[in-house]
Parts: sequence; C-alpha cells; structure tokens
Amino acid sequence: MELLDWLRPDGLAQGEFLFLIAISALTSAMTAMMGVGGGAVLIAVMANIMPPVAVIPVHGTVQLGSNLGRVLTMQQHIRWPLVGWFALGCLLGSVLGGQIAVSIPTHWLKLIIGSFILYSCWLPLRTRLGGGRSGILLGAVTAFVGMFVGVTATFVIATLRNTLPERMELVGTMAALMAVQHALKALVFGLFGFAFFDWLGLVLLMIITGFAGTLLGKKALERTPSEYFSRGLKLVLTLLALKLLWDGASLWF
Repeated sequence: MELLDWLRPDGLAQGEFLFLIAISALTSAMTAMMGVGGGAVLIAVMANIMPPVAVIPVHGTVQLGSNLGRVLTMQQHIRWPLVGWFALGCLLGSVLGGQIAVSIPTHWLKLIIGSFILYSCWLPLRTRLGGGRSGILLGAVTAFVGMFVGVTATFVIATLRNTLPERMELVGTMAALMAVQHALKALVFGLFGFAFFDWLGLVLLMIITGFAGTLLGKKALERTPSEYFSRGLKLVLTLLALKLLWDGASLWF
C-alpha cells in the first residue's frame, strides 16, 4: 500500500485512485470487444473524479497506452496503408484545423457529428475509404473535431464500418488510428507544459490494467459471432450519437 500511496497523485483519494485503475481495465475490454465506447465511458468517469485541468491530457495518455496494447495484440489485422494516410491527415488537421474551427460553436459540431453517426448506422452509407486522399481527409477532419469534441473514435468507426466489415480488422485498425491521434494529443499537451510526471504513476497503472482488459476483450471478440458484433456496435454508436445530440441541444434549453 505504501507504494500505491507514493504513486497516487495529490488531490486523489485512495478509493478514487484504485477505482480509476480498475475502470481502465473494464473500458479497455469494452473497446477491444466493440472498437469504440470505452474511451467515452472512461473520460466521463475521470471528469467526475479528477481536476478538470488533468482530465484530457491524462485520458489521452492512458488511451494511447491502451490503443498501443490493442495494436500489439491485433497487428496482423491492421490495414497499415490506411493508418499511414490517416496519420498524415492528422498532422494537417492539427496544424490547420484550429484556424477554421474557431468560428464553429461546439454545440453545432456535436449536433452535426451525432446526426452523421445516426445516419451511418441506420441508413445506407456506401462510402468506402481505401486510403490515399480519403484516408488523409478522415485524419484531417477527425483531428480538427478532436480539438473541440471528444468523439473522434465514434466518428471514425462510423465512417469505417463499410470499409472494414471484418470485425477483427475494424477493431485492430481503429486501435492504430486512435493511437496516432492520442500520441499527437499527448505531444501537444507536453509542449504546452502539462505536468505529466505528477500523474505518471496513475497513468502507468491504468495502462497496465487496460492491457489486461484488452486481452480479455480480444478473447471475447474472437468468440463473438459477426452478426452479434454488428448489432452491438450499432447499439453502442446509437447511444453515443444520442448523447452527442442531447449535449448539443441542451444549450438551447
């Protein structure tokens, strides 16, 4: 217990510290099974426990570790050319996106993205992304969105569902794409002076338990019939989209 107390950041009670470590495993298992959802649950929990200034950088770093764990265990299923084009798009979106986005209210972005996700789930969306310019575009758009709304994974997987219908390929490629985005996010926060060292113990423990959750989730994914996976993914995306629409519309009430 003395070691855990030494690793625990100031401002976090012991119970909160242990709860965050445990929830990292559960949310990583969820993402490994569905490709999406765990990150949204985790950031919601963290926002109710941690200081606001630390939530996004710590969440991004933990998600980077969790996604790298999924990349390690699913590397043979990853569509690597798409990842490369996506990474280039993320760089462009990070550099140029802020100049365009400042004039768009966050609630409008949430309404637009939520509507797109619902459309992609319940109406025919035949767009397929093979790489090249389409991969760059996806990376640029999601890097731009990620500066204001924490829903990039939901947006990406809703777009990729038709391109990568095989569930292992979809989940593995999603892990690689999100690892790219979270690495860029961590780099930016580091350059802006966030004190990562103060949270290093929590981050490392959450990554370790997250990797254990990834292994369990991957085993569950391998045993899940394709039709159940497709239905479950549609349900998760629908719930996340409805949450976005609610958040976007709530500013008018």
